[in-house]
Amino acid sequence: MDIPPAWRRSVERIAQKGMRKILVIGASDRGKSTYCSFLAAELCSVGHEVAFVDADVGQKDVGPPAAITLAHLTDGKALPEAEMSGLYFIGSVSPIGHFLPMVVGAQRMVQAARSRFVIIDTTGLIHGSGRQLKAFKIEALQPDVIVALERGYELESLLNAYRHYPLIRLWPSREASAKSVRQRQAARENAFRRYFEGASEIVIERHRLSFQRSLLFNGRPVKDERFVYAEQTSDGRIGVSQAGDQVAAKGERIIPYGFERGLLCGVADRNATVLGLAILKSIDFATGTIALLTPVPERLIKIVQMGDMHLGRDGRELRHGAPLSPGDPT
Repeated sequence: MDIPPAWRRSVERIAQKGMRKILVIGASDRGKSTYCSFLAAELCSVGHEVAFVDADVGQKDVGPPAAITLAHLTDGKALPEAEMSGLYFIGSVSPIGHFLPMVVGAQRMVQAARSRFVIIDTTGLIHGSGRQLKAFKIEALQPDVIVALERGYELESLLNAYRHYPLIRLWPSREASAKSVRQRQAARENAFRRYFEGASEIVIERHRLSFQRSLLFNGRPVKDERFVYAEQTSDGRIGVSQAGDQVAAKGERIIPYGFERGLLCGVADRNATVLGLAILKSIDFATGTIALLTPVPERLIKIVQMGDMHLGRDGRELRHGAPLSPGDPT
């Protein structure tokens, strides 16, 4: 690993000043994960307890994609070998359209960290909406220091707005290299596949569960011959339809039959603590049951959080029942 001298000096400054919350930002392929690994190893090597919050939902160092994860590194393990100790479900491998859960999730995981130092890694979005996401994350987390990995002044607009925070600007390692869309997709597939390797398929009665991040199953069931299943909700009627060309009436929402197959979900216990991920295999509206593929024990699952992407057991990301192509914007 190529470690620039400035990186080593940054560790000394962080340790000497006791900067507990360390927010690491930078564009894609700037070596944020490498820096986080180095910083964690250096702090652990002198006896400090270190927590790592992996807020990069697409390219993970700890735990599965589509989630913000937490690991405690008191045993000095490298990030890829660290055991996940917390998870907040986002439901997508892209932060676009998920800014609120991205900020809430990062804040929840930082609050759950019990270590002397907390290192927070972030996505590579830094311009436009990505700059706005970083800004809200800074305001929510209130880091003790912002570590900016950049080439030139690509983070200047963001850093100027928050110049009252302690700042460490670093040049990327010479070993930092660009990854193709296909390489990133393959890394996500491998991470998902590893996560679901030991998963089992379980069937749960729907009435035993609470459903979050979904209008469906949060209304009053009604009979409607146009739909396989229908509910009257505070937002209007919602119906599951087998007719692909059915037009919704005013105040109605129509969901296509089979929408759930492969839907990625988060599963939580009765205290709303997210325990892990699940792939929704099917919903049987006649028997009132749902089938999930998950490594989480059935007895612990009380809440299902609906996500925004579909996944095969082999880790492939799906769209409309078909694998995504390497050019798809994920």
